[in-house]
Amino acid sequence: TVSGDGVVKMEEVVVTATKVKEEAKTLPVSTTVITEKEIKAKGFETVADVLRYVEGLYVQAYGGPGRLTPLRIRGLDPRWVMVMIDGMEVNDPMAIGGAFDFSDLSVDDIERIEIVRGPESPLYGSDAMAGVINIITKTGKGKPSFSLSGYSGSMDTWQTRFSSSGKIGLLDYSLSASHMETNGIAKDDRYWRGSYAVKIGADILENLRLEGTLRFINGDVQYDDFDYRAYKTKDDHNQYKKTDRLIATFTATYIPFEFWESQLKLGMSDTRRKYSDKWDPESTDHYDSGWGLVTDQLKSESSYTGRIKKIDWQNTFHVMDRKNIKDTLVVGYEYREDEGKSTSCIVTASYWGGWFLGVTKTKTRFPFRRTQLIGYYAQNELKLWDSLTLLAGFRIDDPDEFGGRTTYNLGASYHLKTTDTIFRVRYATGFRTPTLFELYAPPNPSWWFLGGNRGLSPEEGESYELGLTQSLFSKRLTFDFTFFHEAVDKKIIYYIDPVTWQGTYRNIATVVDQGIEAGLTLRPFKGLLLKANYTYVDPEDRERHLRVERTPLNQWSASVFYTWKDRVKAFLGARFVGDRVDSYWSNRTNHVNAYTVVDGKVSVKVCSHFEVFVRGENIFNRQYEEVKGYQAPDASWYLGGKIRF
Repeated sequence: TVSGDGVVKMEEVVVTATKVKEEAKTLPVSTTVITEKEIKAKGFETVADVLRYVEGLYVQAYGGPGRLTPLRIRGLDPRWVMVMIDGMEVNDPMAIGGAFDFSDLSVDDIERIEIVRGPESPLYGSDAMAGVINIITKTGKGKPSFSLSGYSGSMDTWQTRFSSSGKIGLLDYSLSASHMETNGIAKDDRYWRGSYAVKIGADILENLRLEGTLRFINGDVQYDDFDYRAYKTKDDHNQYKKTDRLIATFTATYIPFEFWESQLKLGMSDTRRKYSDKWDPESTDHYDSGWGLVTDQLKSESSYTGRIKKIDWQNTFHVMDRKNIKDTLVVGYEYREDEGKSTSCIVTASYWGGWFLGVTKTKTRFPFRRTQLIGYYAQNELKLWDSLTLLAGFRIDDPDEFGGRTTYNLGASYHLKTTDTIFRVRYATGFRTPTLFELYAPPNPSWWFLGGNRGLSPEEGESYELGLTQSLFSKRLTFDFTFFHEAVDKKIIYYIDPVTWQGTYRNIATVVDQGIEAGLTLRPFKGLLLKANYTYVDPEDRERHLRVERTPLNQWSASVFYTWKDRVKAFLGARFVGDRVDSYWSNRTNHVNAYTVVDGKVSVKVCSHFEVFVRGENIFNRQYEEVKGYQAPDASWYLGGKIRF
């Protein structure tokens, strides 16, 4: 967090790693916490931009604002990263791999972001093989307050945001609303986003709390064609994508006895995507057989609806709480449903030797499908002499299509107080069930697609890591280091038969991944903080004996935070991403160059109720791509202000 004297410190308490509030430094789990104050200090608009500075994470945006933006943890596929908002999974079950798209997720109303690197399936089940990102929204406290902010700048961008939070009697609340528009990085790249959130809680009794959240996000973006010959995007003035996302949760927390806390959480995440494209004379959706037959795509429309429903009943027992022994047991039950459906329609016109042959309309329908998963989990955390922490847990999942799956988590940490050194070791396993699309997608003969494969098995993974944290000079200097090794078996890939050229999904790949993470935090004097981290990751596809695509071997970032008398706050950050191999289907000839980007922000508090700020992104106008063929934004500058009352 960014303290009043300008020092940025890691938040001590985390929840996601063990489902219990714990001090991060005592856990054998690799965890990073980003608080609201740190998010504000950096000034970024989206969660994706904030996460770009976290060790072990690689964000890969397909171009400018509003474009597809998945994320990797330790080089592992985005489909193995579970993303949650207030403990509710928001991954898209109708996406091919089920990965979450960060493109429309702003920093509105966020209290903290907790990132856990390494398998978390023993607590969270399917989809958490690479790790978990949990976005926790703000809870209202104290006297009601209000704020209104906005900014404008490069790419004809403007944004406004309203927020309010506080407590009135038994009720506490937090709400926010924001709207953003930009013309994007090129012609016909406009993007609109609206985000609306409310969180209401009530301490009904001394030992009973009820809480509900509701968040709606909608994003509309014009996006480009992709020219596969030139391997770059091509302007298209009438191609659109619209995304609507609704997340709702209800939580009841009851403490019947001092040693027992029971929590029931109900949640729903609904993601709806709609794509549309009309005929364009310059479109790449044009086919000439060379024999006189010409086909032009006139129009295409497709829509996808994916929904996750969840019930999670968690019970926490403080088995023992003495001076030298603390024993905490977590047991729980989870029920989850993934639902989805889709429709698509493509209209084409055909000509032969200049003669119009007619219009063909091709419709494809993915009927409503549902999968169910029931999980039982238990985890015990034992703390001895305030130095040794032992962690052991397991989970039994029963997916309705695949039979039982059991995952494990074992870890230990030891705090050597004489040198203020913490040693960590951990072993964990994970799995991911196939998505609705991978199982049930309808065949498409025109693309030689055989459809989904109901014979798929869950992907399976395991990981171990060793680490240490060293603090010096009364914690003014902190260094941490982690070595990790991970393996994923039965990876689902799209397989094309070399004889028939027909394709479907199959479990035929194995990925082995290992690397290191290192971080440094230095507080030389009041008001100044220096942070840096480095990640080396080398994932290999064992079947092809090739480096995994779109994963940099080397990454680093460095940040400087400075505060003067709580009136002037400044941030300057730089991040480096090494070269990557990129591919589309079987093409591995494209490489993506390394790049270094510098960002910054300065804010000045004019009076107690008003501040102004200037923010720069890619300050030195570095030309780069995170994904081959998709240009990242040039240097961007924004000027804005904020009123509090």
